[in-house]
Order: sequence, then C-alpha cells, then structure tokens
Amino acid sequence: MSVKKVKSALLDFVKGEKDRAIVLKGDWGTGKTHLWKQVVLESRDSFHKRNYSYVSLFGLNSLKDLKKSIYENKVYRERAHIASDESSFEENLKDISGRFAGWMRKGSSLFNDVSAMGVKGIGPMVESLQFIRVTDTLICLDDFERKGSGLHDREVLGLISLLVESKKCRVVMLLNDDNLSDDFFSYHEKVFDYEVTFNPSIDESVKLVFGSESFFHRTLAKNVTKLEINNIRLLKKIDFFVGLIEKTLHGCNEHIIEQALLVLPLAILAKYGGDASKVDLDFIIAHGQFRRTSLPDSDSTNEDDEAIRIEAEKTTFLQEYGFIRCSEFDLAIINLVKKGYADEDLIKKVVEEIEREIRHNKDVALLRDAWKIYNSSFQDDESEVLLAFENAIKVGLDKFSLEDLDSVAFLYYGLGRDAEIQPVIDRFFSEVYPRYGVTDIDDIIQWPSNSYVRQSLEGFFDGLVFKGSFSEFMQAAFANPNNSYEIIKGLASKDGNDFYNYFSSLNDHAFSFHARLLLKLGNTSFSNQDDALIYRDIFIKAFEALKELSETTALNKLRMSKFMSYEPLYLRELKKIQNEKKEAAEAEAAPKSE
Repeated sequence: MSVKKVKSALLDFVKGEKDRAIVLKGDWGTGKTHLWKQVVLESRDSFHKRNYSYVSLFGLNSLKDLKKSIYENKVYRERAHIASDESSFEENLKDISGRFAGWMRKGSSLFNDVSAMGVKGIGPMVESLQFIRVTDTLICLDDFERKGSGLHDREVLGLISLLVESKKCRVVMLLNDDNLSDDFFSYHEKVFDYEVTFNPSIDESVKLVFGSESFFHRTLAKNVTKLEINNIRLLKKIDFFVGLIEKTLHGCNEHIIEQALLVLPLAILAKYGGDASKVDLDFIIAHGQFRRTSLPDSDSTNEDDEAIRIEAEKTTFLQEYGFIRCSEFDLAIINLVKKGYADEDLIKKVVEEIEREIRHNKDVALLRDAWKIYNSSFQDDESEVLLAFENAIKVGLDKFSLEDLDSVAFLYYGLGRDAEIQPVIDRFFSEVYPRYGVTDIDDIIQWPSNSYVRQSLEGFFDGLVFKGSFSEFMQAAFANPNNSYEIIKGLASKDGNDFYNYFSSLNDHAFSFHARLLLKLGNTSFSNQDDALIYRDIFIKAFEALKELSETTALNKLRMSKFMSYEPLYLRELKKIQNEKKEAAEAEAAPKSE
C-alpha cells in the first residue's frame, strides 16, 4: 500500500467508533514507527480515545512489566505527540493516589485482603490499581520482535484481547514479519481484526524524511534516490549527519555543499546499509587511485575472475553515481561517518582549500578556454590556439599553478616553440612561484614532466639554500624542527672538517641533542633517491666527526658510548657506499658496445 493509503487506514482506525486491534507491518527500517508518529502528530486531537500510550517492548521480560509500562506511558490525547515525562508521571500518580484513597474510604475488600498480607501486599495492590486505570486508551505496541525472552507471545496477545474486549481500548502493533513464533501465528487471527502492510516506494520514503524544500534536502533526496535507499532508519541517520556539518558548510560555495551531500549518503549506506550497499568504505576511499587491474587470462582461477568482475561492478556503480575519486574533502566527510561526530577544524581546513581551488579555476579561466580550443578539433588552427594561450599567459600567469605551467610548456615544446616559452618559465619561478611559500622539495607531490620546468624548479630550491657558517645552519635547524629543505641542503654542503670543528668547539649542556639532531637523519626513509643520499651524507659526516673526537681522550671515548647505537647503521651505510663505488668502477671498466 502507498503511504497515502496506509495513512488513511490508520486515521480510520484512530478516529473510528469501533474498538479493535490491528497490525501495521512491514520490513525492517521501512519507517513504520516514523509513519505512526506522523499520524499521531497530525490527528491526536481527533482520537476517539481520551488517552494514548506508546510502549516499546524492547527488553520487557514479563507481563507485569508490560502492564506497568502501558500505564506509565499513558497521556491525554492532546499530549500524544510528546513522550511521557515527569508531568505525565505526576498526572498518573495523582490519578492512582485518588483512586487508592477512595478505596480506603470505602473499605474495599481488596484493600482489606491486602492489609492482611502486610506491607508486602501494597506493591501488588498498586500495580492492580494502575492497570485498572488503563481504560479508554489508544495503545501502540512497538518492537515486538525485541521483547525479552521472559515475555511470551501468547501473553502479549492475550493482554491485547483483554484491553480491547474489556477495557474500552484499541491497540495497534508495529510488526516485522521476520522470526515470528508458532504461538503468534496460532493466536494472532483471533486477536487482530486486520493487518495494514506498509511497503513504501523509494520516493515515498525519501519524502517522509526529506520533505522540506531546502537546498540540502532537495539535493539529498536526489542522491538517496540514485542510491535506491528506502530504509527510513538509514535516511534519518543521513539527515542526522547532515545536521552535524550543515553549520560548517553554511555560506560555502555550492559546489562544496553538493560534493558533501554526494559523499555523505554513500558513506552511510556503506557503513550501516549491510547487504544493501554495493561497496564498502575502504573501496570508496581507494576509488580513483591508480591501481594495476588484471584481465582474466588462461592462468587465472574462477576466484580471480569473480574478484575482477566484482571490482568492475563496484567501480561502475560509483562512476554511475557520480563519485569519480576520493579527494581529501571526501575523506574528511567519510571520517565524520566513521567517527560519528564532526571534526569541524578539519572540515573547515579542507573547505578553505577547495574554495581556494575554485577561485584559482576562475582566475585561470582564459587558460581553461585555451585548452577547450585545443581539444575541440583536429583543424589546422595553430595560430588561433597559440593566440589563446598567449592571452592566457599575459593575463593570468601570476595565477598559474606549477601544473598549469607544466601543461603549457608541454604544448609549446611539442610545437617546437621552446624559445618562446622558456622566458615565461623563468619569469614564473622568479616572480610568481616564490609567493606560493613552497620551501621544502618534499612538498612537491608530482614533479613536472617538462625538462626545462623541472630544471627550473630544482634551481629554485637550490637558490633557497642558506649561505652561512655551520653554526648558523645548526641554529636554523633548532628554529625549524621539521628540517626544511634549505637547511638540509646547506648542512650537506659542508665538509667533514666543518662537522669536526663544530663538535670540537661546542660547549653546551644540550650537546647530545645537537648530535642526535644530525644522527637521526640516518634513519629517515625516502622514495626520492637524491634526498636519501643527502640525508645519508649528513649522518655519516656527523658520526665520523664524533668518532674522531672520541679518540682524542679517554674521557671522550666514554662520552661516545651514548652514540654507539648508531654504529651498526654507520657500518651498513659505509658498506653500501663501497658497493656503489665498486659497481660504478665495474661499469666504467666494462667494454663499450659499438
């Protein structure tokens, strides 16, 4: 049944003249509780019954507990949309107290019987009075499948019959069809007048949760529909997480908000959707990164072929959804879902970087237009293409990124116009690039492909090297604990005598810290071989200077013992150097092929 028809059936139930028990059933997470609460909110003032009680059976272990919960959650229909609270408890307490006092005045035989049993009889008497006061009430029983093992199906169904037939009540049970007992099926036809099946479409589920016309809800509705999410619990979880970041994203570029609202439901489906999700979080995070994918061959097993097929399906799913690759911003949103709370500082930082990129794209719009002309045809329009690029360089070189410059150099070199672009590259590195504040060669993730741009970049970093004494370099190293590139290059330019003279003249209570600052460079790993050699060179010079000093006096030999843990590393590096020299000599001596 559609949402509209189910709502109509429920309204007939709560407003009609006849007392009855019904079942509202549907799959887990389809939103039965959510829909019922909507009906209560919209129609409570016109309930046929004076009172209302909503009870979750979750964890209830006895019939006594169930009766007590029905009474304790009883409120007047006008307050049916509000969970029972302290005020409703006070109302019920006044009600039961007044009833109890009236019985005392009348000398009730029940009270006399209980009095004979002493104080212990008061509790059961109060419980009896409570249940007596459950009358003229609309009752909703939820979470039947999660009740405690001590509360049996037949007891619940028997109580429902009693409430309808003898207590002027009507009962709706919200029910999943899964894992129901034989007892339930034996008795339910005698208890319930009819069943209402709730199986909403994706569009109906989405409208139940994202019904507002806000930009956030409109965008989310579009995305969750693409993902085919009709589980109300998942949709409400998505809405909850959106609430965590909405304030942070307020006022951001629309592109950023759209990306956040694209990633968020995808991540929540992956984490909480179980079998309904076609991908997991790890696959989402890795999506778009370079990976070597194998095609089935004669040596592949059925398992290999199946794994390749599944990966291809996952990739297609993400691409069709519109998720191209996992960016740093996407990862921040995914981590929000993983952690369950918003890291506002991280999200703000990533948002700032994306907005900077968006501004950059606007600043180099002429360059983008030039590339559009280049890519638009195979016509003989070199002059038009070059004119577009010359204009882009003239207007926007100061906004070019390193990648922009490298791509333009690719074009000019490909057309044999090296001499025209080289002055532009020189001007970029002398006037533009220094403003970007890049001082560490390790910050360059992707090196330029054009040889002249690459050479100019290396020259830029070489020009950053400090000019000064060894002592000045060490002072700079202490001021920059991250060992910036120019300091490292400067230290590497010094010879062994500079290291020896520095340590021989150093008289400082932090002597060991000075020495270890250089020695620990030997344990640094690099993918870049040139950087690895620079760090190794500093380490070897430092260790050799200390070792030479240790041999000057017996006292210094004792002092050297605290640095001897570095000796195995030193010996390994020396052996590597010897092997490298040997291989180079053998290569030099090898006969040259003609």
